[in-house]
Amino acid sequence: MPRPKIALLYVGGSIGMKVNQKTGRIEPIESLTEIHRFLPELQREVALTFYSLANVGSSEVTPENWIEIAQKIEELYDDFEGFVVVHGTNTMSYTACALSFALQGLSKPVILTGAIHPINDIAGDGRMNLIYAIRSAQLDIAEVCVVLGPRVIRGCRSKKVDQSLFRTFDSAIMPALAEFNLDVHMSERRIVRRKRTLQCKPTFDSNIVITTLFPGIHDSYLNGILNCNPHGIVLRAYGPGMLPEHLFGWLRDVTKAGIPVVTTSQALRGKIDLHRFRKQLTLERLGVISGSDMTLECAAVKLMWALTQSKNPNRIRDIMERSLVGELDDR
Repeated sequence: MPRPKIALLYVGGSIGMKVNQKTGRIEPIESLTEIHRFLPELQREVALTFYSLANVGSSEVTPENWIEIAQKIEELYDDFEGFVVVHGTNTMSYTACALSFALQGLSKPVILTGAIHPINDIAGDGRMNLIYAIRSAQLDIAEVCVVLGPRVIRGCRSKKVDQSLFRTFDSAIMPALAEFNLDVHMSERRIVRRKRTLQCKPTFDSNIVITTLFPGIHDSYLNGILNCNPHGIVLRAYGPGMLPEHLFGWLRDVTKAGIPVVTTSQALRGKIDLHRFRKQLTLERLGVISGSDMTLECAAVKLMWALTQSKNPNRIRDIMERSLVGELDDR
């Protein structure tokens, strides 16, 4: 029986590093094929092919990297049963969201993984995470996921919550799509493999601003944002989308300027509801878009993507408020 063919796309991060046993310094591995040395048993289980796209720390990742990853997956799509993207952990959630919107209509999994420690640290997490990611790429899942440890998390719902080896990423609202234990427990909420047509649309407009409300926020600060002429704004509001009334004038100016404003909640498990209170109904009339229960990372990346799909404000609102890849509850 032929082994499943899995493509491993290296972007950067600690899995591609090793501890020099002589100097004790952390340095890049000489070749991605060195990973085979740390995963000898996997060579009997899968046929791995390595592709080096970049070697950047996660804090250096840009939308150009998202585009390169998406286009490479589209190029290789018919040749592999699954994909593993090796990436630094700090911006992994942003990249997972970007790939979710750029690669719609998936019929196979795209798994992002990374590590806190280099792969040859025997007490580290690199080897374990890579094994779980490669095995996740063989499951009956057809979406972008984040896998660090035994849990498979929907990529557009993922969030880095800790600088730890055991639960680096979590999803505050969405349960894991799969979990490795004695057996593999699969959630019914996952998107399963079936024949679909891949739609690769890796375009992003990063000229957006993210701002968080706080008690005493000055109008001059918000006016400064407007003066920067952003193409979109993500506004982190209180609770279900509450804003102080002194901001309503600023919102009218933003709407007149044709700048879409998406609200997300500062609450960990919060959900925007613009219909609950009379004040919030005013927000909707002012053109504010509900981010529902999207994470901040997802709302920001989805807005970047939506701005390249249409210039029509109503169309942008429709894109933002409708679930495209399971990123929000649009009931």
